[in-house]
Amino acid sequence: MEASSNPERVAIVRIAVSAAIWTAFVLAAHEAIHRFLPVTEPVPGPGLKMLAAQALVITLATLALLAVRQPTHLITLRVALATAIWVSLIVLGHYLAQLDVASIRDTLAALREGMGMGALVASAFMLAVLLGLPFVPSVEMGLLMMTVFGREGAIAAWLATIAGLSLAHAAGRYMPADRVQHWLDRHGLLSADSDPGESPIAGMLERLRLSKRKGYRIATFLLRHRYLLFAALINMPGNSVLGGGGGIALVSGFARLYRWPWFLLTVAVASLPIPVLVFFGLVRVDEWLAALGG
Repeated sequence: MEASSNPERVAIVRIAVSAAIWTAFVLAAHEAIHRFLPVTEPVPGPGLKMLAAQALVITLATLALLAVRQPTHLITLRVALATAIWVSLIVLGHYLAQLDVASIRDTLAALREGMGMGALVASAFMLAVLLGLPFVPSVEMGLLMMTVFGREGAIAAWLATIAGLSLAHAAGRYMPADRVQHWLDRHGLLSADSDPGESPIAGMLERLRLSKRKGYRIATFLLRHRYLLFAALINMPGNSVLGGGGGIALVSGFARLYRWPWFLLTVAVASLPIPVLVFFGLVRVDEWLAALGG
């Protein structure tokens, strides 16, 4: 019985080590980009070249880390291209999320003057895209929408949050489980009795829960309170280190631990308090932005 639980413990340790390595990599890349490759020019414009340089450097670093972490023959042209596209989206989203708050507010105000409510729709679409990208903080964008567009902005920001996190969840949910499982198996992150097509995360937690060994209480708690856990994580300050709302939603989709109706309800309720407070005028968003440096 003890031997049967060893693969689960080994898998958990390896997943924890992999998560720690990638978290350290993301933090180091973020710090290096801001320190050595700052964007000082407007985008679109001269600053676009700097964004391209950032995306190239991070892509090469990511591929190098992948080559160290797995056999080099698995780094195919498709993997390199997918990595480049994904990194480029994250770099662009990060740039948009880190723009000067006053500049974004002025831009949104100008768009409102020129486009009317069409600017609100465009802003909501951009917010949904930013929220769906892992490691991209976008809280300020939502707050600015509420500031510039008032009550309509609060509603649009709430709907954009639901849409963005749902898109990320769907992307994870419809990942081909067999391919990801094969990749995890090459790294020794799966136990021998894993079922083909089963989500590795869900299967690992369930087997750990049934084993009644050390750690089963944690697995039982995570499975039993998974919706509350998700709501807490997407509202936790500094969750961008864990991948942000988009990254957390992506993993939750791949884990296949959440039923669609309850997931949508969880996202809707968890993201509702601030828009409601703004809608009824109970909070001053401009004060929050001033605290953020806007």
